Amino acid sequence: MPGKRSYRLGKRQAAVDATRQRILDAASAAYQEHGIEDTSMQEVARRADVAPGTVLYHYPTPESLAEEVVDSWVESMEPPRPDVIDPDEPIDVRITKLVVELYGLYERTGHLYRVYQKSPTHPALLRAAGWWDENVASMLARGLGDRTSDEEAMKVISVLTNPGFRGTLIMTGIDPDRAAAIAAEMAIAWLED
Repeated sequence: MPGKRSYRLGKRQAAVDATRQRILDAASAAYQEHGIEDTSMQEVARRADVAPGTVLYHYPTPESLAEEVVDSWVESMEPPRPDVIDPDEPIDVRITKLVVELYGLYERTGHLYRVYQKSPTHPALLRAAGWWDENVASMLARGLGDRTSDEEAMKVISVLTNPGFRGTLIMTGIDPDRAAAIAAEMAIAWLED
């Protein structure tokens, strides 16, 4: 039929996807600045340069938006794999790998940690924290090997591989790579004592 406009579903879907991504990016930035509970849907709409109704169309509740943002963060984290630590290697090699892997994770996820500090009881973050804790525990067990059952060793190594300990070293001006080396040296010295 002459003059009939062809409908391009692909272009329409691409525009919808682009709008949805702008909303997620805006929410992510607002969460990092204010926390989840202190970010309104109107603030997200303003940052995304869309109408508030557009945000509500894509995300009918603040919880649905928060869940998708946090899920996208978790997917992009690239968590360390426990199998990078060979249980047959000497403990100093395992501990060094443990610290390097966990400190690398903290480097990649600093934004999530900042949001967690502002909104520690939000359900989406609690779910992500459970996933986080499982990964860290698995890495600790692999790094400590037969010392995993040693409660004191587990506590000490947990502190030295904690994001707060890393952050404190970096806040004093220590380079992130050097911070990992220092934590590994301290952990190994304590385990060998």
